[in-house]
Amino acid sequence: MKTMFKTIYKILIYVSIVFLVVYLYRFDYLCFNIIEFNYTYLVLSVFLLCLGFFVSMLSWWNILRVYNINIKALFAVYSHGISIFAKYIPGKIWVILGRAYKVSSKSVSFKLISVLSLKEQLLYILLGLLISFPSVFIYSNFSYYTIVVFVSILALSVLLFSKVFHKFVINIFQRVFKKKLNVPLLEFNKSLKVSGFILIYWGLWIFAFYFFVKSVMPDVAFISAFAFPISVCYGVLAIIMPGGIGVREGIMVLFLTSTGINVETAVTISVASRLWFISGEIFSFVLALIIKLNKKLFI
Repeated sequence: MKTMFKTIYKILIYVSIVFLVVYLYRFDYLCFNIIEFNYTYLVLSVFLLCLGFFVSMLSWWNILRVYNINIKALFAVYSHGISIFAKYIPGKIWVILGRAYKVSSKSVSFKLISVLSLKEQLLYILLGLLISFPSVFIYSNFSYYTIVVFVSILALSVLLFSKVFHKFVINIFQRVFKKKLNVPLLEFNKSLKVSGFILIYWGLWIFAFYFFVKSVMPDVAFISAFAFPISVCYGVLAIIMPGGIGVREGIMVLFLTSTGINVETAVTISVASRLWFISGEIFSFVLALIIKLNKKLFI
């Protein structure tokens, strides 16, 4: 049985890469208007992006540590990085289960690790929306969008932290859709311990995106950087679309244009940013492969 799951996991890794390439080709992400970059800002943005990815890997190790599951930090980095392209497989559940499987193979309950993986993902979305909200609120022409973001934050917060409301929503969902909904309840105190790493890598990614946009438009306002977290969060919530493809770019264009960037430039930036962000994912995957070469990490 263990050998079978190991084989399935290896297949999953290859399939996820195939899906990534297919979707990039299908949605024409490999074809966009030629951009003249300021390479100083571009290199700085990629450095901060990759640093943010590394911290996001450590964040996975941190939530395991908070829940008394002690594994080596670099093994946690490996388990996260090697599964990172699974988000491009429809359903997105595989990116949560992928890293959980690698950790559970260290004699820890797969169900428990999967729940922790989902908890970290949900907290990541909630904090991303909270970070984005002030910048969304600033623009009056974003009034409808402001309400949507506010309601999203409120609903997620109550669903994840209120035991009564959590049970109510789960029961309603099961009655309406006749399916079981597995959304874990978050403990507030432990969530605070987990949040530090998440806030750090969100911060790194926001600055990374700012310098990425600045590499195209040197005089861009810093507030434009918040197009990144808000678009990524709703991209993750769009479960149907692999990697949030299309949803993320649409929201990013909407935000960037509200800050004064013309539509054509905003569209080009949003498409190019997908490839830019994938470079960080490639960094994570390659880092995982390098770590795997050190067999001592697997003892």
